Amino acid sequence: MEVYNGIYSWDGKKHDKRDPIAWFPGSYHLYIFSIGQNGGKVTSIRKHLCLYSETGEGHSISSNPEKFAKYVCEDFGLDLERTLWVEIHQQRPQRYEVIDYTRSGKMKEVCFYHMQKRAPNDQELRLIEAHAPHIGS
Repeated sequence: MEVYNGIYSWDGKKHDKRDPIAWFPGSYHLYIFSIGQNGGKVTSIRKHLCLYSETGEGHSISSNPEKFAKYVCEDFGLDLERTLWVEIHQQRPQRYEVIDYTRSGKMKEVCFYHMQKRAPNDQELRLIEAHAPHIGS
């Protein structure tokens, strides 16, 4: 089920308690799908699939997407660690890059994460490609 399909943008300014995703404006195509439906006795580890790609407008968060992911989670009620995060690269041979977040610490309410980028495994690739026709790449 599609949760969101649109442009997710920020203006690079601080408006509330949160720092901006980046201190420069930017925007990304963002597609969120609910994939972790309870199938009876088995519950999926991943609840959502989040695909995102650069629009070509503004600042890129590709090198450090953690703040972007945290914002998306807060705005759409997602669990960072139970979401399959995938950046779509239009001009690269490896079109899909999975970003894994592993909690590395916590201070009060703020969680810190270790991030690892990798190629999708076969099962993840099938899942991504099953949803890719719906995103108008």
